[in-house]
Amino acid sequence: MRRKETIIATCLLIVFGTSMHFVHHVPFFNHFLGYIFPVTESVAAHMKMVFYPMLLLSLYLTISRRDIREFGAPILGGLAVMPLIVATFFSYWVFVRHELMLLDIAIYIASMVGAVQIANRWRKSDFVRRYWPLWIVVSILGIIAIGVLTYHAPNWIIFADLG
Repeated sequence: MRRKETIIATCLLIVFGTSMHFVHHVPFFNHFLGYIFPVTESVAAHMKMVFYPMLLLSLYLTISRRDIREFGAPILGGLAVMPLIVATFFSYWVFVRHELMLLDIAIYIASMVGAVQIANRWRKSDFVRRYWPLWIVVSILGIIAIGVLTYHAPNWIIFADLG
């Protein structure tokens, strides 16, 4: 993506991902939406807020470029930053033992910027472009895993409502 397109896409993805956090407050919220949108204030919910915007970026690039090989890099960029979200959150959690909203927002914005930058770099990779069917399978498995694990959360700290 060109610089201007990257900046606009990153800003739109951050706004979309942030707005995902508030959908569970709307009156028409239902079980199906719970698989897509965060329902708790957990670390895994922030990972969901990275995964789905990056999936949208994958779809946008694939459709706008008319090239299915564009699909994988944003998915992989989103997956690459997810461990950093977990590590950063629990690094400060050890010291303060509660959520710091401004720090969570900063972590989220940095994660989205990083994911888009990684995706931009990996879009040129022959490996990523060649194995586009694998990235579609990975994204489908990600949709299922993230949806089920965040909506029917196991009793693990990463899924705990820390808000």
